[in-house]
Amino acid sequence: MTRTLPLLLGLGLGSTVHAAGFESKTMIDPLPGREIERPLVIGKGWLEFGFGADFKTATGAWSAEGEVVEWDDGTRFTYDTQRLDVRYGISRRFELYGRVKSHYVRLENESLGTDTKQFGMGDPNFGVKYEVYRSQGPLASIIVYSNYKGSAANESPGNYVGGPSTFSNFVLTTGTADLEMGARGKRQVGPLAGSIGAAYVHRFSDITQYTVETELNQFNMRVKPGNITKVDGELMLQAGPIALAGGAVFQVRDVTRIGPSASGLFPAKNLRAEEGSDGVSVDVLASGTIHLARRVDAVAAVMVPMKGEDLMYFPIEDLHPTRGNTYSGTIEFRY
Repeated sequence: MTRTLPLLLGLGLGSTVHAAGFESKTMIDPLPGREIERPLVIGKGWLEFGFGADFKTATGAWSAEGEVVEWDDGTRFTYDTQRLDVRYGISRRFELYGRVKSHYVRLENESLGTDTKQFGMGDPNFGVKYEVYRSQGPLASIIVYSNYKGSAANESPGNYVGGPSTFSNFVLTTGTADLEMGARGKRQVGPLAGSIGAAYVHRFSDITQYTVETELNQFNMRVKPGNITKVDGELMLQAGPIALAGGAVFQVRDVTRIGPSASGLFPAKNLRAEEGSDGVSVDVLASGTIHLARRVDAVAAVMVPMKGEDLMYFPIEDLHPTRGNTYSGTIEFRY
């Protein structure tokens, strides 16, 4: 009896540290059931898939002075996004995340009989978060993160038959890569939680298919989108299984530069700044999250533009955000 007891204990302990298929996993960080108590990283061992869509319709624009301009000729610009977000906690403090997406774009004008539409893939991005500080009861979480956006979507407006001012396709990308570096903090106080973040987006230059040399109409030009500095804040209230949040995003965009490539190590050094392509924007956000189950959440959100400027590059959304409310819905599954 004394010889078999250690063996039985060893077998019993060994069987508790393995998980197969979709059985409950062990050795993972706890994930609070309430949104206000969750840190800014998902936690070790968790894998999350978020299936979502964003719907935006613009019936007006901003002037160069930042004034609201309504289109009075029946023009409507639709810009919808379908996305898959993935998060994975590789350790207690490190999280990997990424996003793949597609777009549906439509431009309508009743007076001209215009109805141009297109569906295509968007630019993917991926990044890493590192939590530099965390405390519990109440929660405090501070992270730094980096995010890289590649260029994979359509960047050709067509074949320029009839001149460079005509097009048959929508441009769905800047045709360049972005690297974002930022920090964010979250603090819980009772049923409330506040968060604030700041980031800087460096936008690299590249030769793009939507710019041409207009004298010969055959040479593509190099584009350097303006870098972006942004600050955002949010206040959240937890009411049972529902978390309600509201906040704002403030962004400053530098000028976009266009021109021929230079030789040497710095091909963008001779690009010309496009006057009027910089500006400031302010967007207000509201969202609601409902915890459907321990591993399933549903999120609904709306973003309302409060300030913007004519940045000269409509309808390239990543260079010239249009004026229109964005309505979003996402369902999140965690394992």
